[in-house]
Amino acid sequence: MKKNAFTILELLVVLAVIGVFSAIAYPNISNWINDRNVKKEVYETISFIKERKSEVTSGKYGMIQVLLNDQLEVFTMSPQKFFDIYKDFNSPYPTHKQNYTCGFSNTSGFTIESQYASHDFGVNASNSNVNVYPSAYHNPMRTAICITKDGSISYDKPYQNAQIKDEDTGQMVDYFVFCSKSNTNDSTCKYNSSSDYRYMITLDRFQNIKVFKYNKNKTPPWMKIDG
Repeated sequence: MKKNAFTILELLVVLAVIGVFSAIAYPNISNWINDRNVKKEVYETISFIKERKSEVTSGKYGMIQVLLNDQLEVFTMSPQKFFDIYKDFNSPYPTHKQNYTCGFSNTSGFTIESQYASHDFGVNASNSNVNVYPSAYHNPMRTAICITKDGSISYDKPYQNAQIKDEDTGQMVDYFVFCSKSNTNDSTCKYNSSSDYRYMITLDRFQNIKVFKYNKNKTPPWMKIDG
């Protein structure tokens, strides 16, 4: 009975084909993984913001402030404290009441919620795949969101948040950029860099969120994909 077997030439051809396939496929797979990891953290952040907003709209809190930074921080204000500061005639903080503002630099009336420390992302979070802009390594240094039922409260340092014009509404909105750690560091993750695997979220004062993906081959390079 005749036995069929691979010749040395056939094996070499197979190995060559595998090598060519690997050389072509691996970069594409690697790119896809890097992009997916960043996108995943973008939508996790969006879910986190929406969860905090639902706590306000349900009446659990009068206001929540979320500090989007490499260290994510959450401050809550009870409904009673919110009324005392922003509605009561004898407000202990008349400047906040008059200007309808809240500020990270003045946490009067807020309680920091330390249980959210595990949600940290960015350069200081070993389990995160992203760098962020703005962060403590940039100017502006952070993006702070003040969440109320009616969107009436704004952050007291508007130029501290990174802002961009919303092409749909013409209004200025806050923005936050996520970059992959595979090709950026804390200083090179910027809005106007040319690095791949970057996503951006924009937020208006009602926490309406839009998601953009960077594509250097497009004009403009930031393409809206959600919102």
